[in-house]
Amino acid sequence: MDFRQLLSDGALKREFFERVSEVAASCDRTDGLEGLDGGISPGTLEAAAASMAEGRWNSSDPGLEAIILRFLRPVYLVQGGSIRPPADNSPNSRAIAGLLQSARAGLSRVVPSTGRIELRNHRWNWVGTGWMVAPRTVVTNRHVAEEFARPAGHGFAFRKSGKGRRVAAYLDWWQEYRQPDESRFRVEEVSWIEPEDGPDVALLRIADRGEDGEPPPAVVSLMADEEVSRLGVGSWVGVIGYPAYDSRNDHDDQQRIFDGIYNCKRLSPGQVTAFVGDAELQHDATTLGGSSGSVVVDLASGKAVGLHFGGLEGDRNYAVLAPQLIGILRAHASASRTT
Repeated sequence: MDFRQLLSDGALKREFFERVSEVAASCDRTDGLEGLDGGISPGTLEAAAASMAEGRWNSSDPGLEAIILRFLRPVYLVQGGSIRPPADNSPNSRAIAGLLQSARAGLSRVVPSTGRIELRNHRWNWVGTGWMVAPRTVVTNRHVAEEFARPAGHGFAFRKSGKGRRVAAYLDWWQEYRQPDESRFRVEEVSWIEPEDGPDVALLRIADRGEDGEPPPAVVSLMADEEVSRLGVGSWVGVIGYPAYDSRNDHDDQQRIFDGIYNCKRLSPGQVTAFVGDAELQHDATTLGGSSGSVVVDLASGKAVGLHFGGLEGDRNYAVLAPQLIGILRAHASASRTT
């Protein structure tokens, strides 16, 4: 990861250095979730952040990275459809809280339309995130959809379990921390799964009513080419999805950043770090494996700028740009039947 990007926002950088003593003190109050063996001094934390800002950081202490990331790239909870600070008592950035407050109207339209993809007759209870891109149409990743569907003839078929039962998929628009309510919609068909040489995208068609008779959530607006072209590196985005504990990543760092809370709806603010041609963007919001299929929201407009599909720990995250999704949606939404 280019840690200079994390401290490139002037207001956020100033706030971190002004509150470094508060951040360091919190490391001794959180029963090991944020703390390091032997504690940590404000001077050590400040020196690490200064090295990051100047591009001299050598990643010699990943624990320090996690503490700094916890402040600069926090992972907010979603409860009752609203954005909530992380559950622990660590200091939270006022600058980032202000960004999210300014974006509240746009986020309030996207948060309810992002759900967890759950399975029956499968070795896993759930496999990723999806969100509304057209009436009754959900977008997710190819590698998520392939867990429960496969090509069959001119369309796609739901896979069978080891006992020969057909796998069933659902979207639950809730699954929030300490909130028991559900809003589940059955996936009636898989409209499209992009081939391996295409973007990591799949389209699902859900029932017109949920299990309790409720209508589907609203469609999330996608940014067009001209809107994306006006964005630049450093633009603030929010990733909404369901981060899950990931055994491929460092256990202690995940605990420090996620407070030991996984599998529920979260919002992760971050910045665009690069554009790769006209098909992909990279960002530095904090994500984990269950974040696959998350919506990447431009905080300024409240529109989706992309579909998160993966990342490398401590390096970068990737998303399919919204105009690519528009093209796939026009060509393939409900174009085939699932059996």
